[in-house]
Amino acid sequence: MQWKHPAKLILALLLGVACSNSTTGPEGGEQIFTGQVLYQNPDVQFHTFIMPDTSIVRVDIVELVPILGDLEPPEGYTISVGFGLGLPVEGVCRPTYQASVIEGSVFSFQLNPNEYCIVLVDAGAVLPDMVVDYVVSLTPD
Repeated sequence: MQWKHPAKLILALLLGVACSNSTTGPEGGEQIFTGQVLYQNPDVQFHTFIMPDTSIVRVDIVELVPILGDLEPPEGYTISVGFGLGLPVEGVCRPTYQASVIEGSVFSFQLNPNEYCIVLVDAGAVLPDMVVDYVVSLTPD
């Protein structure tokens, strides 16, 4: 599915997103983050993690499941959402890296010691009354 409204993602990510719901670190092994993306981002969650040393972290978009009431998505339907990785500042996630992602997307980042955040947002593909459940995995390489 194409990104129909990249300006929405850019605006949401430039303004930052609030509402953290986890603080963990991938230094001890794989970390799993779960949440939901809602239409037009009314209540955005972000997840924080601490990197104690400079290292490479792999980010896997393990699952993106669109839910629209009792309706099942058509076979082969792929939803895309916006992804950001950056720094939490005053209770807001300020991404420095942004991308449109689908289930199965994989990224690797070399990160210095710091606290970081990841966020997934509606980039224009989420429909009204739709919820997109997600699972994201962080693994140190």
